[in-house]
Amino acid sequence: MADPRKPILRPDDREQDRIRKIAYQHLLKATDAGAQELGCTGATFVVLCMGLWIMELAEVDQKATASMLAALATLHDPAASKTKKVRAERKRRAAVDKLFGSLDLEMAPAEGRA
Repeated sequence: MADPRKPILRPDDREQDRIRKIAYQHLLKATDAGAQELGCTGATFVVLCMGLWIMELAEVDQKATASMLAALATLHDPAASKTKKVRAERKRRAAVDKLFGSLDLEMAPAEGRA
């Protein structure tokens, strides 16, 4: 459960677009550098990295990671109906909230006396 003292920020659509653009630019640079160093294509590097990032997220919360990935798969499935995609977006958001909550608890300094 997320710490109620640390609300999850929900930027508006314009700010989300700005944030995604910055993240995308950094990912492109990292992909280019990594693919060059390994001597592979950018797509190969991305697939390799996806597996590594999934393992990192699973260390935080395996179930939330699996839920987020399942929802993303549905969102990008051309055969999925609009209703399924709407439901998948709700599940994706809930899984991300759970991951953020787990990260908040993991990163928070210990308080009190045991």
